Amino acid sequence: MNGKQPRRSLRTIRKIRRAARCYGTGGWRVCGLAWLLLLGGIGFVGDWLGRSWLLGDEARRMCLAVMLTVYFVRLLLTQFVFLKRAVGWSEVGMIVPWVLFIYLLLVIAGGRNSAPFGVVAAIGAVLFVCGSWMNSYAEYARNVWKRQPQNHGCLYTLGLFRYSRHPNYLGDLISFSGLCLVSGRWITVVIPSIMLAGFVFANIPMLDSHLHDHYGAAFDEYAARTSKLIPFVY
Repeated sequence: MNGKQPRRSLRTIRKIRRAARCYGTGGWRVCGLAWLLLLGGIGFVGDWLGRSWLLGDEARRMCLAVMLTVYFVRLLLTQFVFLKRAVGWSEVGMIVPWVLFIYLLLVIAGGRNSAPFGVVAAIGAVLFVCGSWMNSYAEYARNVWKRQPQNHGCLYTLGLFRYSRHPNYLGDLISFSGLCLVSGRWITVVIPSIMLAGFVFANIPMLDSHLHDHYGAAFDEYAARTSKLIPFVY
């Protein structure tokens, strides 16, 4: 056991490194966030575009920088540690522009908001923490359960999956709704709106079809008693 644990840890580190390269060098992304939100980069970009962009409330900018960094780390862990699957270049071509759009919109809109960090923003921070926990814990618990030999090839319906077939998607909706509240700009509502539409009309139908093909009657029984996304609502 002692010999296997270091090897397993090294494999995990390698996966995270590949993930960072795959998604566009994570270190540069974090540095870019710090430059834009904390070191005056927004003003520089505004000058380059011929616009007068002033830095907004400092607490709001710091909160956005931390939250967006947490999201990026969580994305890497979910994709390459919990799900443990390869990512094709076609998928990268879809994910990277979307993540870049999210970052730029939240940074430029929220980072220039001079309104004091108040109750609404604090509620947004709480929502972000809750949504991030929901997404990561759901994936972690399923990953631990799937690693047990007796559970190989079985459908996971425990934990948060008892209440929603896709608690990870719900967690993303909650966390990004929180980010919108922290930014304090209505324009950012487009992010969870696009996410919700994508989940309802694309991701959930495709994944449910795959699960039906893979697990058959076990999934049909599970789907009959469990909400797709929002418990007791949808």
